[in-house]
Order: sequence, then C-alpha cells, then structure tokens
Amino acid sequence: MTLPAVPPDFASAAMLRVLAQGMRELGLSPPAATPEGATVDLGAKRALLTHAVQAGGLDCLALLGRGLHRFTHEPIHRALATARDARDLFERWARLERYIHSRHRVQVVAVVPREARLRHVSLRAGAPPHPAEDLVVLGVLVAFLEACGHRSLMAWAGAARVYPDCDGDALARAVEQRTSHEWRIAWAAQVEPPALEAAAPHRLAPDEAWPDGVKALFDRLVARLPAAPGMDALAAELGRARRSLQRELQQQGTGFRPLLAEARYRAAGWWLLHGGSALAEIGFLCGYADQSHFTREFRRRSGMTPADYRRDFRAAKA
Repeated sequence: MTLPAVPPDFASAAMLRVLAQGMRELGLSPPAATPEGATVDLGAKRALLTHAVQAGGLDCLALLGRGLHRFTHEPIHRALATARDARDLFERWARLERYIHSRHRVQVVAVVPREARLRHVSLRAGAPPHPAEDLVVLGVLVAFLEACGHRSLMAWAGAARVYPDCDGDALARAVEQRTSHEWRIAWAAQVEPPALEAAAPHRLAPDEAWPDGVKALFDRLVARLPAAPGMDALAAELGRARRSLQRELQQQGTGFRPLLAEARYRAAGWWLLHGGSALAEIGFLCGYADQSHFTREFRRRSGMTPADYRRDFRAAKA
C-alpha cells in the first residue's frame, strides 16, 4: 500500500523509534535507520508506516505501540507513563500534540470507569489522518495505558477490534467506511505500575531560604511537570481553601504563578545541563506551551537562549 503524499510537516522522532522497535518485536524488519533527535520530516513517518504495512499489513499497526515499553529511560515516556489515570494521560498527550504543533489531534469524547471513547482528527479541513496513522496512534495510547497500570486492555477502531488481536475483515470494512478514526478503549482494572527509576529533577530548592511550606510546594510542582496542578487542584490536594493557600504564599512574598514559573525554569536548566534530550523535548517536559514560549521565558530569566545556555555551560559540568 502506498500512503498519499502530504505537504512538508513534522513528526515525533521518538514515535518512530517506538514503532521501529514494535516492528522488531513482531518479527518484522524496520527500515535500516531510525531517527535521533526530537522531530523529523513527516515523510519519514509515512515511509516507516508504508514499510510496516508492506511487511505486516494493516493488522499489525495497532500492535507497534508495544515497542514503547523498551524506552522507559526516555523523558517523554516518563512524562506520559506517570499519568495518574486515563483522563490524565489523554490530557498529557493533548499537551504534547499542542507543543509540537501536530496537525493531527486526539479528541476525547468520553471517559467513564474502564472505558474511553476518542477521535483522531486533523486540523486541516479535507485532510484527515490516514487509517494507518489512526491505528498506530491508537496503539501507542493503549501501550501508554498499559504503562500507567491499566490491565486487560482492548481497543476498537470503528467497529473493528484491533487490540490485543485484530479482526482483519472488520478492519478492512472500517477503513472502507472511513471510521478508523473513531476509537473505543476498554480495560478491566488499573493497578499501581512499577515505579520508574528517578532520572529527572525533583528537588531543586535545597539551599533556598524559603519557608519549609514553600519549599514543599515548589518540590511538588517540579515533581509533577509537565502536568503540574493548577492553583485550584493544588489547594484541593492539600485539603486547603484556595484563598487560604494564596494568602499564605503572599505572606511569604511569592505566589502560585511565580512559583510555577520558577519550577519550570529550574527544571529546564537541569535538563539542559544534565540530560541528553533535544531542546524541542525539554520545553515540553518542563510544561511550556511550545518551543517559542520555552525560548522566550528562558531567555527572559537567564539572558540566554536554551541552546546558548547548554552550549556554554554543559561543557563546564563535564
């Protein structure tokens, strides 16, 4: 099968590495080289999908996401696999799509106990995702749900079950009827997943002359990046009234927004000096809206772009 040509665009290189690993685990040979870095031309993704379909048919595509279980060391994996539940995972995924300005988006239709309904859509009218893209993104989300502790997962594209095994005839009908973008995912239970080995900044204020309560709030925000809670959610987690928490922070000479901005900035500095992630990933990991927001805010605070900061100071840390 040949996928249709598309205008120049970008895709996640991490996604391609996952799909290539998924092909290996199915006994299929991926393309000779898989990309490094954060983003690649969208044509590279289309080429890999064409290769996968030629090797294993459409039936294999929703299974390729299982390859991500070999990438627990990657920061993007950690950012998504530490979601608290299905809704939190879908929100984090949506944040990643917005950050990289993906032209394809996952829309949440409904999340109820043990089931979710979603749609895969395009921001460009008249240019919906190809069925192959529908299937691989659905498979990756299922694999992330597994990483978050969801068990006995099943998934459907249109009326066709595609995970953990695929009804090939039903899938062919779904593709023909153009319903492969309509998804249902079900699971039997959610258990506590194995803890990921710490490899990210969690305590970045040990020497600050802040009150212990402010330090604890700061560390909580850093640990929850890129999905740090908002003011209302933070107050609820602490069993406090919003106004009471605001008042306490004001009395200590700070506020929620400055504390969150500082958490993002310090986490970004840590990743730039100690991590090997691409710049395009670091901004997402730290909760910035997109890469331009990351660059603008980091330069405003440090006087340097993230790239200059890494170039000039990382060598000094080596």
